[in-house]
Amino acid sequence: MSSATSAAEAYADFLSVRRVILDSISSVAVMYFAYGFYVLLFGTCIRIMHNRQSEDDRPNYSLYLSLTIILFVLSTLFVAGYTIDQGTRSVIYFTAIKTGDYDRLDKYLSNDLGKTLVFTIHQLITVFMNLTADTMLIHRCYVIWGSRKRVGLPLAVASTALNALGLTGCIINAIGTSNTTLEWKWALYLVARRISFVYGIVNVIVNSMITLLTAGRIWWIHRQVRARGVHSSDKLINSISRIILESGIIYPIFVIGATIAVNVPPSERFRFDFYPLAALSAGIAPTLILVRAKLGKNVETFQPMVSDLHFTSRTTRGGESTSRHQAYSLQPFSTVPSEIEEGVVAGK
Repeated sequence: MSSATSAAEAYADFLSVRRVILDSISSVAVMYFAYGFYVLLFGTCIRIMHNRQSEDDRPNYSLYLSLTIILFVLSTLFVAGYTIDQGTRSVIYFTAIKTGDYDRLDKYLSNDLGKTLVFTIHQLITVFMNLTADTMLIHRCYVIWGSRKRVGLPLAVASTALNALGLTGCIINAIGTSNTTLEWKWALYLVARRISFVYGIVNVIVNSMITLLTAGRIWWIHRQVRARGVHSSDKLINSISRIILESGIIYPIFVIGATIAVNVPPSERFRFDFYPLAALSAGIAPTLILVRAKLGKNVETFQPMVSDLHFTSRTTRGGESTSRHQAYSLQPFSTVPSEIEEGVVAGK
């Protein structure tokens, strides 16, 4: 009896009503709201891309259609996995509170194969989402800079290193969380946490730089157009830059929010998990830009006026190309690792 009482006291803060019920429900509700918006946006994007494609855009149309579909499929798998994880965790937490039996909870937090498998697959999905989004991002930036290797190559190297770091973190985390009762695996888990933090920070920096490079390049091309006597609309270019900057900031904001949320004390955390929003924003942001770009008619007006500068998705004779399509990467952040850590510490 004293053992059960001791366990109840140890888990008192960890198994609060807010965490077990309110946080879980609010996190899932917010995630499905964002996913519902994403479903509508994705359907609109596919229809518009199909109806408004041109012969010049056909090669890149196939590429971006494929990448957009892959991102949506991965996002759907993410939503399904997160729902299963939240449901399983809530049932285990609630059962421990109701029955007073904390053995199952102890095993779940420290040595549960199912939990480790689900969470590892979940993290791997985010890495593949990151890889898919980076492919779109680097290709678009490479094209808009006139297919210059000095621009595309460093980005490709940075993306490869970044995703390799994320994959390494997933593997280390899988080994560490498989049995946190062992000291060496607990140490690996802490290393994985640090890798995840670094991964997220670098990801924000890289994506912010790419967004600024894209907007800056469009502004520079606009100056070249005006220098050649073609009077384009300043309002149009400002709108293009605004689309890129505003959409580009969506992902970093949620990544920063997820980073802050996972590193603050439990009592000061938000009522919902930022992790799903950060994950889904990686798919929503580029899809939103695709829709807004395809709906805009002003860009096409440059084509008959300037023979060697096309504000489309292909490289032109003058070696200049622009794009309003962007993609945003994802990092494997979640409040799940911190909950594991708190639960293990509470159970010790």
